[in-house]
Amino acid sequence: MWVMENNLSIGEVNDWSRAVQFGDGVFETMAIKDGRSQALNLHANRLSLGLSALYIPLPADDLTSLLLSYINQLVQLSGVQSGVLKIIVSRANSARGYGFNSSLKPVVTAFYSTRQEYPVSHYQDGIALQKLHTQCSVQPQLAGLKHLNRLENVLAKNELSVDFFDGVMSNYLGNIIECTASNIFFEKQSKLYTPDLLVSGVAGIMRLLIMQYCKKNRIPLSVQDINHADVASYEGAFICNSLMGAMPVNIIGKQELTITPLVRKITDAVRSGKIYE
Repeated sequence: MWVMENNLSIGEVNDWSRAVQFGDGVFETMAIKDGRSQALNLHANRLSLGLSALYIPLPADDLTSLLLSYINQLVQLSGVQSGVLKIIVSRANSARGYGFNSSLKPVVTAFYSTRQEYPVSHYQDGIALQKLHTQCSVQPQLAGLKHLNRLENVLAKNELSVDFFDGVMSNYLGNIIECTASNIFFEKQSKLYTPDLLVSGVAGIMRLLIMQYCKKNRIPLSVQDINHADVASYEGAFICNSLMGAMPVNIIGKQELTITPLVRKITDAVRSGKIYE
């Protein structure tokens, strides 16, 4: 097939990136601190699960060692000890058409950049969330996976007002799922609640770490469907991901929330690193 890009001829090629053509792959975004990732095994495990769900062969027998190799090389090349690693594993390049050869080795692409530092006030005073109209898709086969098809998040981010740090996304069933780039937890009467992600959303690594922390410290936690109408009954909330950690929420739409002792305990545990113990 012949290819042109931005009106320039690339020539005749046999295949092209399936990540570009179809979003056919998965990715991981990891916070690197002092040259290492504190949740390396969890990222490797989620990467393995995502590749298996999409029937993409593993790029290596030991994904933890593979990720560690990319971290070490990129830290050394950049000279940046603390940054952000984004690694994409996509199905092997192919010609036009959805069909694929399952025996071909996948393509691994890695990006490394400096970390964004957030204001201390976000962690102390909380952040505001907007109620967004852009919906999360409902697709049980892809739910939970960090796959490359992220157009709904792109549209949601574009909808976000400058007055809000992030926005809450729901699916067409009316259930709150996540924010544009983070998971969300709610608190009521010293119990945590987080959305069920069986049909929509991304199961974040920090979300998993917080769930494990709650189990270890006997903090009541329920994973369930949460409707927008339910938000009025909650006292507190926080959002989380691997890069920002966990931030308390002080308002969702027009509803004010309190930074409760439990919300503060969780967000402080993430900031201090206790969440990894």
